[in-house]
Amino acid sequence: MNISNLKSFTIGGKISGLTGVGLKLILNQKETLMISPGSTEFVFSSKIPIGSDYEVNFATQAEGDFCELINSIGKVGNKNIQDIEINCKASCIKCIIFVTQNGYPANIGKASNFDSSCQSDPNYPGSGNFKAMVVDGVSRRASITSNLGDGQIDWVFKANNAYIRPNGINIETSNPNGLFTSTISTPITSITSDHWTGLELDWTTFLDGACLKWTTNSASELGIAGDAYTQDILTLTRGKGLQHCSINRQLVCVEQ
Repeated sequence: MNISNLKSFTIGGKISGLTGVGLKLILNQKETLMISPGSTEFVFSSKIPIGSDYEVNFATQAEGDFCELINSIGKVGNKNIQDIEINCKASCIKCIIFVTQNGYPANIGKASNFDSSCQSDPNYPGSGNFKAMVVDGVSRRASITSNLGDGQIDWVFKANNAYIRPNGINIETSNPNGLFTSTISTPITSITSDHWTGLELDWTTFLDGACLKWTTNSASELGIAGDAYTQDILTLTRGKGLQHCSINRQLVCVEQ
């Protein structure tokens, strides 16, 4: 008899530094788990069969905290998973948004893998943790329903938060769903950009416009790109339309 039919195990780990409310985890894009301030450990209620893959991600970050995951992806062996780490620290208050100087290839593996390019780009402001405003519907998602902000996964904008340029000029404050649904007060950049997004104009994921969920740089595949020299959300999210995945493009990077 197959052992996978007999045994299944829980997924959990340790937490440090969590002070804010609202931290919500998501397991394999399905099961969510709310975490209370001050918690030092967590475990999902469902069990995963031995030999199965697991992935823990953030549905929402805690208010006032920026948390990072360690050991969040793996395969279930013959024991409960207890070595996932969530390390939290204070998040930014007026958070910087910038557009990268360099362009980056589409075949990065998944949307959240673009984040490291934000940290290493020449336009990185020198401090802070940044994530790329790019979605794939799997590792990062802004909204399932038009402009609602439901079903978020590791989304880059926080609720009711002020965002600024690196020089301190105000861009806009996000709404309670961590979105901008009409216009922004000031363009993110003073020159035109050509940045990957994978977004529809209403913050939902354009699954046919994400270079096969950011796994290919084939000229025969297409990905959605936007332009950050705008006050219009449609232009920011998908103003450049479908573009060939073979061309490197910029990123919009958001401080956490």
